[in-house]
Amino acid sequence: MFIHFDSNKVAECDNCGNRGTIMHMSVMRVDQTVSLCIVCFGAVAQAFSRASEKLRIHPAQMKL
Repeated sequence: MFIHFDSNKVAECDNCGNRGTIMHMSVMRVDQTVSLCIVCFGAVAQAFSRASEKLRIHPAQMKL
C-alpha cells in the first residue's frame, strides 16, 4: 500500500466529490486507488482510531 499526502486543488474526492484532495492511496495488489479530501480523510482517520481501540491495537504493537 502506498499513501501519498499532497494537496491537489483540481482532483475530486472519491468519497464526496468535492474538489481538492490531500491524500492519494494506492493498493497495489488489487490495483485500486482512492483520493480523499481533508474532511473525508478525517472521517477515515477517526474510524481507524476507533477500530484500533476496539481491537486493542497500540502503535507500539504495529509493524510498519
